[in-house]
Formats: sequence, structure tokens, C-alpha cells
Amino acid sequence: MSHHHHQRLRRDRPVSDRLPRSAYGALVGTVSGPLSDADDNHVFIFVRVATGEHRGRYRLAFNTECADRTSVQYSVQEEPITLAEAPAEGFTEDASLSYHDLGLRQADFRAVANGRLRTIVHASAEESDLVGAYGFTFDDGTGMHDLHFNNGEPRGSRHPNRADQDGAIAFYYLNRFGHTIRRWVFVKFQTQELS
Repeated sequence: MSHHHHQRLRRDRPVSDRLPRSAYGALVGTVSGPLSDADDNHVFIFVRVATGEHRGRYRLAFNTECADRTSVQYSVQEEPITLAEAPAEGFTEDASLSYHDLGLRQADFRAVANGRLRTIVHASAEESDLVGAYGFTFDDGTGMHDLHFNNGEPRGSRHPNRADQDGAIAFYYLNRFGHTIRRWVFVKFQTQELS
């Protein structure tokens, strides 16, 4: 289901606690501390990357509501994977994700009601061994946002359509009861068209 491409981290480059600025990519790490509901629209997940060029602690801003009352819609999909398919910790710009290529359709999404998505994200993060995020880095390199569908924008939208640069979060549960599972949480807005 994933179009995730990890590259080996080079050891001869200086270590940074910042990500490239305003770049699309994938970040993988472990949950580091409690989640925050500091604003009404997001759950903030703090992720630690323990090794490699981008080791450090980062913040993931994941939409669970919408300030302008545009409905947020979500889909949770689980798939079994092998332990070898679990990604290594780190950040890479060599990543792509497309809801269309994954076969997601409008019928796969439901509207958020009564904080249900927030509850799913909290429970999924707290139980996970790894968290993978696809999206865009903040301008200051301290984390990632736009972890949602980045296409299907209607004409006149202030948001661009970005081919193969959709966002999502994947929670990994490694070798639990003999199984390794990837739980995807996909988000889109009601105004976005997903055929």
C-alpha cells in the first residue's frame, strides 16, 4: 500500500536537529512524550529520531478538526506487513504518497464526529512502536504539517494541488502477537474531491 522510499543516511554529514525547510518528505521516529491538543484543530504528536543525520525531537501537526467549519473526513486502514518492511528512523525527501495510487476513494472516508478522530490518533500513537509521517516540513524545520490529502482542491482554492505529495500518518506495531501491522490514518477535507 505504501509508496515510501527510504534512503540510507550518510554518516559523513553533520547531525542536525532540524529538518530541511518547507520540504516534502517522510519522517519516522518514536512517540516522545504526551500528545498535545493545544489548539482545536490539531493533535500535536512529538516524535524522536534517535539516530542519523536528522536525529532530534520533532512536532507533527495532524488535523482532527477544521477552523473554518469545513468538515474534516478520515479513513483508517490497517495492513499486515513483515518486520523487514518497517521503516528505519529518520527523514527523507525521497518519498511520495498518492491517495489515488493507493486506491482510496471517497467512500472510504467518513466525517469526524464527537472527537472520534482525536481519540483514534491518541490511542494509535500511545500504542505504537514507530510513527511515520508524510507531509511538508515547517519553515523552521522543527516538524511537519499538511499531513492530509494535498490534491482534489476545487477551482479558486488557496491551496495548490500537489501530485504524489499527499500527507498521512502511519502507526507501526512491531511483532505484536506474531504480527506486524501498519495502521494508516488518512485525512481530507470535505471540499476536496477524491473520485
